[in-house]
Amino acid sequence: MTITEFEKLTGFFPTSDLFKSIEASYYDYEGSKAEFCRAYKENANGLAEKIQRAANLEAADASIAADREAAKKDAEIEDLKKKLETEQEWRPYVDTHNYVQSRYDELKAATGTRILTDEEAKDLLYNWYGFAREKVIIYHTIPSLEVNRHRELRKAGDTERLPLYNATDWNYIRFDCGCMTYELVNDELRLFLH
Repeated sequence: MTITEFEKLTGFFPTSDLFKSIEASYYDYEGSKAEFCRAYKENANGLAEKIQRAANLEAADASIAADREAAKKDAEIEDLKKKLETEQEWRPYVDTHNYVQSRYDELKAATGTRILTDEEAKDLLYNWYGFAREKVIIYHTIPSLEVNRHRELRKAGDTERLPLYNATDWNYIRFDCGCMTYELVNDELRLFLH
């Protein structure tokens, strides 16, 4: 029996999955197509309910199997990620193009150093270099980077870099103005390289 024949004889339009259960039940049924379809339509001896229950169980089993397969694939992916991570040999990257963290830490720990508010930092940049206050964005962090054996970089997190002032020749501010990113380091304006 085809699905089209079943639909014509019963007036029901089953899903392809439900029809698989209907078809399996039909092959076990002792009677003609018309008798089977009438019995299904009238739910004689709970035929339609049994078929629906079988289809539901099959769908549940398929869903459980799919979930297990997905979990297995996820575990394999995680395992491969760990192996790749080990193979690439990621380690902290020491940025020598920008202000070195150890020098920043010395400035921060020094007696007399104070943390500037964003407004104080903007005022200093305006007074010393003429940067328009409304165009300046002050940053409080720099990206922490890692490098692998292939010299590829990735961001591993953020390191705190608050604007600091100790003296006119000992200070630090990281900021954007327009489309440029800068560091003010000890009264020297530098481009911040990403």
